[in-house]
This record gives sequence, C-alpha cells and structure tokens, in this order.
Amino acid sequence: MTKKEELYQVWLNNSTLDVAAESAKIGLDISSAYKYVRDFKEKEKIERNKIASDIGARSKISSEGDIDFLTILKNEKNIRLIEFCDRMGMVPKEMIEMVRYYRSKGHEIGIVDDRVIYSTEPLKEAALEYPIGDKEIIFGVASDLHFGSRACQITALNDFGEDCRAEGVTDIFLPGDVLAGINVYRGQHEDIYAFNPAAQENSCIENLPKGFTWWCLGGNHDYDAMKHNGHNVIKSIAHKREDVNYLGFDQASLPLLPGVDAILWHPSGGVPYALSYRLQKGIETSAYAELMNLITGIKERPTLRFFFSGHLHIQLQSMFGPIFGAQCGTFEGQTNYLKRKGLIPNIGGYIIKARLDNKGMLREHEAKFKHYREIENDFENYKHTPAEEKPVEQPIFS
Repeated sequence: MTKKEELYQVWLNNSTLDVAAESAKIGLDISSAYKYVRDFKEKEKIERNKIASDIGARSKISSEGDIDFLTILKNEKNIRLIEFCDRMGMVPKEMIEMVRYYRSKGHEIGIVDDRVIYSTEPLKEAALEYPIGDKEIIFGVASDLHFGSRACQITALNDFGEDCRAEGVTDIFLPGDVLAGINVYRGQHEDIYAFNPAAQENSCIENLPKGFTWWCLGGNHDYDAMKHNGHNVIKSIAHKREDVNYLGFDQASLPLLPGVDAILWHPSGGVPYALSYRLQKGIETSAYAELMNLITGIKERPTLRFFFSGHLHIQLQSMFGPIFGAQCGTFEGQTNYLKRKGLIPNIGGYIIKARLDNKGMLREHEAKFKHYREIENDFENYKHTPAEEKPVEQPIFS
C-alpha cells in the first residue's frame, strides 16, 4: 500500500483526522498530504452526489403513503433513527444518506446521538481541515453582498472580481449577508427586487463572480429564511455552485497556513459612535478564547492572525497586537433604511497579501481596500434567473 493509499484509508475511517499528525506518522510530506486530502474530499463528493440522486428518487417512499420524509420530519421535529428507518422502509445507512441529501438542499437536518433532528437553527458544521496556502498567501474579502436588494452593487462586485483576478487571487472570504432576506427590518419590501428566498438565491447563483473559491459565512439577513421555514439559503447556494463553500453562521475559523488562522465574524447591532469599537471587542473576545484554549491544553500555541468582520457596511483596518483586523465594507449601496439612519456605506472589498515568519508572526502584509462607485438600481443591468433551455425547433434528421 502506498503512503497516499494509507492516508486515504485512515481518512475513510475518520474524516476529521488531523492531517498533519497522520502524515507525520507515515512520513508523508505535509504539503502533499493536504493535496491528497483535497482529492479525497472531491472523490467522496462525486460518489455522494451519485448516491444522493438515487436517494432523492426514494425520498417520497414511506409506509405512510403519500407522506414523504421531509413532511414527517417537519411535523415531528425529533424522531428516533430506528423508528424513522422503519417508517420509511430504510436501513440506517440509507437514512444517513437521506439526511445528507436534504442537508445539501439547504435543510437544517442532522443526526444527533440516535435521533434525526429537524432544526430552525444552524447545526454545527465540521471545521475545515486544511489551509489554503503553504508559505505565502493572497486572498480577497468581500462582505455583505445582499443579493436581492435594489441597492446591490453587482457591477462593483464584478469589478472587484477582475481586480482580484489581476492580483492572482483564487480564494475570497465572505463574512456574512450573501442575500438581502425578507422583512429583516421595517419597510424592507421597498428596498428589494427579489421577494422570496429562491429568487434571491437565483440572483446570487447567476451573478456571483466565477473563477474563485468562495468561503461564505451566513449573516443575519441570510438567517431570515431559516428562522421562518428552516431553509438554509447559503447551504442551498453551495449545493448549486461548486465554487461556494458554506461555513455556518455568525463566526467561523479558516486555516490559512499551518498554524495560522483567520476568523470571519458577522456581529449584530448597529454602527457604534466609535467605529472601531465592535471590531475591537470581537478581536478581544476571540483572543481571550484562544488564551483559554492554551491554558487548558486544547491548543499548543496561538494561531489567530486575521480577523474579518462584516455587518456594519463600514471599512477600517488596524493591527491589534499580532492580529490584523478589518471591518470589510459592503457591496450594497444606500438603502432607504440607511438613509433613515443617516449612514453611508463603504462599497468595496479587500485584497490581502501576507508573508509570515517561521513562528507564524506577520512579517509583512499588504491590505488594499478597493473602492467602487455606487450605481443606482444597478440590479436592472443584470438577469437574475437561470437561463431557460431553448427548445429544439428544427428536425435533427431530415
């Protein structure tokens, strides 16, 4: 068995393995190991999609006649796994695949202990297991896109994508509010062009710049659909766009280099009088949490080096000790809500280049915020629904 095959067998038995530790045991180069794990995940994704298509065809088969899997679970919320298997005529392995299938469609369904759970709260996602770089890193940060808002700045977002492409960026982090949501604040119906979650999802799927890997955190506007019907819009988008990764809601940690992490954060509340206050408190809280992990032995050394915050639609940046922190602006212009509040958004995103020393400290970095002009009713310049298939009008054979 080759080293690659050996690592693959370990990963099959434990998909949350410590890649660095396992690769060291078998003498495999760490960079190669991370690449292999990425390949394993892609292989599993292809196999799982095939299983999901088969499972999808069975999703309406149950001993209850025309009552399907999702209807039962929505009504009862919490069912013993074995009992549910009996009602659906499945074995546990098939039930697990069924749950994975519906999670990929955006439903917050999970198996906790021996029970199948339907939730209107985000279920915890597994942490990412590999970094995006080896020694030096470059990435983009684009926050608060608000697809579905009449003030959504799609032209600016596309221009940002071109600027990222020119700089060699392949990964873009998104600290929340991919979509505008519905009735998130009083009078929002006057500020949107897409009036249901599916329409807003389609707008995002059609207009989110391609050619990048997107790492998306859910924000309070994205949470709206889940609050009302348990539908996870970010997970649904990630299922339809292979370049989109779902990171959960509110806060997520991303490994950038071995031993170097970034936190994406989507706080709550309005813009404080001191613009840096919310960012400072967020970094302070995360630094205390990391200190506690060091004291209790959960971590051997601190790894937090970047902290990116969304939600406030403002732009500022600073070094907080060894941590680079930024409020990341927005790609939504001035809505009626912001006009009432007397707030002017900063439209744009970051391109970050960084090099760290062998102890994981920032040796040098360049953080460029790309500013863009607001275009009124920019959404009217774009289509927001998938292209319809054209019927075949001429005979194929004459």
